[in-house]
Amino acid sequence: MLVVLDSGSGGIVLRRVVKTQFCTVVLGVWTGVFGLGSGEATPQVKVRVGLPAEIRIRVESLPPGREWSFRNAYAGVLGIAERVEQFQAVGVNGDAVAAKKITVGEFRSERDVTAISYLVRLPPPRASDVSHVSWIAGKSGFLMLADLLPQQLTDVLVEFSLPSGWSSQSTIETDAQGKYQVAEPEKTVFFIGSSLRTQSKRVEGVELESVVSGEWPFKDSVVLNSAKKVIEKYVLLTGFKLTNGPTVMIAPLPVATGSVKWRAETRGSAVVLLMDPQAKIENWAGQLGIIFTHELFHLWVPNSLQLHGDYDWFSEGFTLYTALHTALELKFINFNEYLATLTRVYDSYLSRPEELSLIAASERRWTSSNSVVYDRGMLVAFLYDLAIRRDSGGKRWLGSLYRNLFAGSAVQPANGNEVIIQLLSSTPAGADLVKSYIEGQQELDLKPLLTDRKQLLKTLKYR
Repeated sequence: MLVVLDSGSGGIVLRRVVKTQFCTVVLGVWTGVFGLGSGEATPQVKVRVGLPAEIRIRVESLPPGREWSFRNAYAGVLGIAERVEQFQAVGVNGDAVAAKKITVGEFRSERDVTAISYLVRLPPPRASDVSHVSWIAGKSGFLMLADLLPQQLTDVLVEFSLPSGWSSQSTIETDAQGKYQVAEPEKTVFFIGSSLRTQSKRVEGVELESVVSGEWPFKDSVVLNSAKKVIEKYVLLTGFKLTNGPTVMIAPLPVATGSVKWRAETRGSAVVLLMDPQAKIENWAGQLGIIFTHELFHLWVPNSLQLHGDYDWFSEGFTLYTALHTALELKFINFNEYLATLTRVYDSYLSRPEELSLIAASERRWTSSNSVVYDRGMLVAFLYDLAIRRDSGGKRWLGSLYRNLFAGSAVQPANGNEVIIQLLSSTPAGADLVKSYIEGQQELDLKPLLTDRKQLLKTLKYR
């Protein structure tokens, strides 16, 4: 299968590859999905990227097939597959084969074909989905293979043709021919645009890279320095070193947002961060550090775990608290800001009636209000942290849970809720917390804890 991204106007620079008038990037496709033998030709895909936001994709050398399915929802964003138009199919002998749309994102041909082509029109990005789905705006954009390729495809090779002067960057290295080999398209992000600037440094055994576009009130080196501090802290926290080097991709927000002037998502080993360069931020290095304490931790939880199921109360809620405490330890924030954040989250929690347990809320995260997953999950993590500190006389804390998690069965396929609840329940205090606040719906009463500043500070300084 061959994917080509192209504008027809030529000009592209790929990582560590010289500029050519027409450059190709090939993402290899796992033949095992289609039952091909080792002697079969590798299927290939071609995609052409044109402005303002139009992508033409042609898939060639496919094993004979008749059905294709495109993702229609991701992270609460619905109707993604509605962007796929002009779907056409080519038969074994190179003849056109009639193909029709069965429903949104579902296509079927009358007989077996070995090539397909289609057009993807990317709508203008919105504040609610700008970090989750593919978009192109102005002089940059992000291409998420998960919403561009049929879901049947794994392992891909890709060949890009971009607008003149544009280049492409990803977490994946290119070979001597400028080809990307991607094992998991679902987790792959391509940052495209003009004047992409890259830097890298070795951190904890892996290559940390930054890709930045636009003009900012800080030097590009600040990105790597802030990320490096956080990665070193999390290796110490978890006892687990990343196996793949992460890439932090930073671009200006292409759409107006509310009071929060940034959006982010960590997918695979890529951290996508979109910010407003005009935001009134006094300490940009500190702000980057605060954002990284959350987003970079997702490189560990859940991305480095083999757990499955809906355990977002942990992967998001506990991550929020871990990030807050890490920001305090790294001095990105002070204790007053730490306490103010917890108080603000608690007020948010109290403003909404309690209807679901954390387990149930995680199952419905994208179909109902997800504030329970974030607010209640973060506050339960705070309670657990205080409980185990007190029970152990300061010898253990929340970080101990992560060390046990990565040292145990969590790095093997398993149910996330079962594994994490078992770890949390290993002490009497933890078992009570699980029963009352994670599996149950008992109301949280944090006012005494949050108002006794002196005692809270004393407890947190046990370690």
